[in-house]
Formats: sequence, C-alpha cells, structure tokens
Amino acid sequence: MKLNKLYIGLATLGLMLNTSCTDLEPEVYTDVQKEDYFQTPAQFSTLIANAYAQLAGESGYIYREGYWSLQEYTSDEVVVPTRGTDWFDNGVPIKMHTHTWEADTRDVNNGWGFAYGGVTKCNNVLNNILSILGPDESTYNAAALSGIAETKTLRAFYHLLAMDLYGNVHIDDNERELKQYTRTEVFNWIEQELLDNIDKLDKNRRYGSMTKSVAHTILAKMYMNAEVYTGTPRWADAIAQCDSVIESGDYELNENYFTTFKKDNVGNKEIIFPIVFDAIYAKGNMFHLITMHYTMQQAYGFTTETWNGPCTLKSFYDKYDNADARKAQWFVGPIQKDGVTLKYSNSTLEDVPAIIVPEVTTIQDPTAANTFEGARFVKFEIEPGIEHHANSDFPIYRYADILLMKAEALKRKDGAVGSFLNDPEFQKIRTRAGLTLYTENELTLDEILAERGRELAWEGHRRQDLVRFGKFTTGMWEFMDARSSNRNIFPIPTWVMDDNPGIYTQNNWQ
Repeated sequence: MKLNKLYIGLATLGLMLNTSCTDLEPEVYTDVQKEDYFQTPAQFSTLIANAYAQLAGESGYIYREGYWSLQEYTSDEVVVPTRGTDWFDNGVPIKMHTHTWEADTRDVNNGWGFAYGGVTKCNNVLNNILSILGPDESTYNAAALSGIAETKTLRAFYHLLAMDLYGNVHIDDNERELKQYTRTEVFNWIEQELLDNIDKLDKNRRYGSMTKSVAHTILAKMYMNAEVYTGTPRWADAIAQCDSVIESGDYELNENYFTTFKKDNVGNKEIIFPIVFDAIYAKGNMFHLITMHYTMQQAYGFTTETWNGPCTLKSFYDKYDNADARKAQWFVGPIQKDGVTLKYSNSTLEDVPAIIVPEVTTIQDPTAANTFEGARFVKFEIEPGIEHHANSDFPIYRYADILLMKAEALKRKDGAVGSFLNDPEFQKIRTRAGLTLYTENELTLDEILAERGRELAWEGHRRQDLVRFGKFTTGMWEFMDARSSNRNIFPIPTWVMDDNPGIYTQNNWQ
C-alpha cells in the first residue's frame, strides 16, 4: 500500500464518528477526549477521508454506470456496442450514446446519487466538527478553520457536478430549506463558496486534497462554462484563474505524455487533483477490464476476465495524426502473446485471429460478429497479472487542461491566443506528442476542441466541452442523430421527483 494513499483507508475512522455503539463498557484504546480531537491537520484528514472516498470505489467518479457514463458515453469518445447479449444492459449504453435517455434511466439515476452522496458526506464532516467544537468559529484553531474550508470546497465541487449535469438543482449546505434553485443561483452559490474559502486552503501542493490551486482550477472550469450555465461569458475570469495555477509553480507537464498515467503516478507533477486509487485499498480503476477484448486477458495474464465493452469510434480515433504519440492510448491491431496472434471463437466466429479494428459498423449486433470492433482504451499503464482493479490514480484535473483552457479563453475573448502561443509549456502539449508547433491561424476553436479530445480522452471532460462548443446535440458522430439542444442537460431522476413531491419542477430535457 502506498503511504500517501492512507487517507482512503482512514475513511473508516471518519465513519466511526457517525456510528453509535450499544456496548455500554467499550474497551478503551486512548485517553484522548473527543473535544480534544480536532486540533491538528492530521486529525482532520481522518474525518474528511470518507468524503473524498466518494470519488473512488466501484460506483465513484469513473463508474461506467454513473457520472463518468454521463460525461463520456454520451460523447464521440465512447461507444459501447452490444456484442451478442453482452453489454446490452437493458439498452442503457445505447440510450446514453444516442441521447435517448429518460428520467428513470439507470445512469441518470446514479449520477444524481453520486453527486449528492458526496455532498451528504461533506455535510456529515461539518456536522461532526460543529457538534464537537461548538458553534463559535472564533474559538477554532487554524487546523479546524482550514479543515472546514477544505470540506466546503469539496462540497462545492460535488454541487458543481450536479449543476453541470442536471441544471436546476437544490443547494444542500446544512442551512437552506430543500428547494430547487435555478442554474444561475446554484452557480453563484458555488462561486461564492469557493471565493469565501480559497484563502483558508493550504497554498502548498497536497496531493489528493482540496488546496488553493485545486480551488482555482474548479473556478476556471466554472468560468469556462459560465455562458452555458448562466448566459453570461466569463472569459477574463477563466484566464485569471488559470494564471493563478500557472503562477503557483507547483505543476508542469511531464516530458512523456504517458508518465501521467503510470501505475505509480502518485504525486505526479502534472496532476492537480486526482482520484487516489489502489488495487487493494482503494478500488475502482477498471478501465483495463471494461475495454479490453476477452482474449486480452490471456495476452496480459490478468487473473480476472476482461469484458470487451467500451471503445472509441473511428471518427474519434482518426482525429489523431499517425505521428501523434498520444494515438498509442488506443489499442488497434493483433492481440498477441509471445509474438503469436491469439485465436478467438464465439457462436458466430470459429478460431479466428484476434485483431482489433478501429471501425465500429453497428451499435448492436445479435451475432457478436462485431467482437473486435472499436479501438480500445489503454492510456493507463497496463499491469500484467493484476486482478480486478488497477493502481493508477485518475486525474480529474491536470495541468495540460489548464493550459488548453487558457488558450481557448484567450481565443474567445480576444480572437487570438496572442503571446501565450509562445509559452513553452503550452506548446509542449504538441512537442511531447511529436507534432509541430501551433500557429495562430491553425489554432481555431474547432482545432482547440479536437486537441482537447486528443489530450484529455476519457478523462471525464468531453460532454462538457461539446456542450460549450455547441456540438453536443448536433449528431456529429456515428449512430447519433441531431437532438434538441434541451438534451444538453439530463432530467431530474424520477425517484428524486417522487420522493420530494412539490419540491422539483422537471427541467426541459426533451
């Protein structure tokens, strides 16, 4: 177990503070009284660990049936063809890709539960602090105040995920009555919550935690999409927030693109805010299982069967120049072991060479003849012989995104990227991929969108990017017809509406 991943294991301690015990004479392990407990940053880390743990786990941020599905299955980056009966899942993956979801669709339900589950865990942390230290914050020490700011920033982040997906949602801050707010009202609350707490956060880089740079990144993301959320563009504000991260000096691009996605990428200098994963203690990174063909289990010696599921579309795969080193994040070609191409059989195919092709000819094939179709995602380091989960941390935010956001905001605000085009770190996005430097004329908005896709594929940004660029509902990729722009957001789940009569008005998502 990696030592700086201990906070996931410490989530158990946080849970203990919410658990009662019927044993009237418990065994005593410590003389520390609860009123003396929240006095140091380390003590707060044990409490907030459970709120961070919401991001990991098999149903966390990159859950294939929840938040990540809503951001990626719905885009040109991911398709999940039904191969025979595999991956049909009551038609949900097809509904997500073709934008025919409904208010009771599984992934729509799970996305809401994930976001507000994180909010609830943050509120539990704040309630525990209040119950132990009392209502007078003027008596709190620096560690307590910093811990509260960290928790409120994380809570604001979870609210942002909900607002981005569902539009008009409620604000759960332990104070307001349960009611539905407009998207603009939620945006304004999140923004103020971040601004009120950002100077109380740790200014030093603290891997896996809400620090000042992470808060600046969240604000940058909000301002980049402010016109979508509120109708008012905030490009200058987005640039300022990106500059705050750049000027911190805490982050830089790796020389090699794939270094960011190594199995031992903990503390990586390009990662601003990760989900901390561990194959044993913090499970949930299963990209290798869900995307790889069945025969790839044998090729890599995995002890768990691979699932032959999500892949990318040929139109997206073709966005990469053959000289682009990042194209290697997609597996295409023969599946081999010891230099020999493996064979595969199913009810339709018999002992055929296992060769992955980029073309996806159908989204549903009852014969499973499409078993090899679609480039497979292998950006994270493959660990031969592992079981169900991988060790690589997942970057929710990383430095390349900051640089790309600044370039886009400058282009939208001023019509040109200007002197930032000569920034060595910005151009390094290209040079480390083995490509030529951008010129001002080449760096159109459409090219920025394409470059964001190539650089940030499957990292949970694509739907949001496509919405901002006005492309999400245009039917610009395979198996996707043009839809109403109302489908830029998802419906409030039916179960939420039913459990809270009179509270919510269904948003216009048809």
